[in-house]
Amino acid sequence: MQNLIDYLSGIAEAHEVDPLLFVLIYLVSTPPFLLISAWLFHHIRREKPLALLVLGWAFCYSAPYLYVLAVGRDLPFWVYVMVALLVIGGLAVAGRGLLRRLRANRQRRA
Repeated sequence: MQNLIDYLSGIAEAHEVDPLLFVLIYLVSTPPFLLISAWLFHHIRREKPLALLVLGWAFCYSAPYLYVLAVGRDLPFWVYVMVALLVIGGLAVAGRGLLRRLRANRQRRA
């Protein structure tokens, strides 16, 4: 286990990314993400505009990954691919859940 930690620390240092700051950003952005998700569900039920909430929701989800892209130096191509897959995949899954709730709410009202 120590070998893995040393290896990952070496990679983080080589690319100037602080893993503790990444985790801190992740932990700090999670509560707003959850609160905005609840607020989105409320707006869906009330059929209010969602654009600004969806933007904040997506930013809170992708904040730690944006940190890696903004601060990381000489990142290999596969890192960009993995970050893109994580962001797109995560937002797609969460967005699909929101759309499902929106459709269910519309069917209940009809």
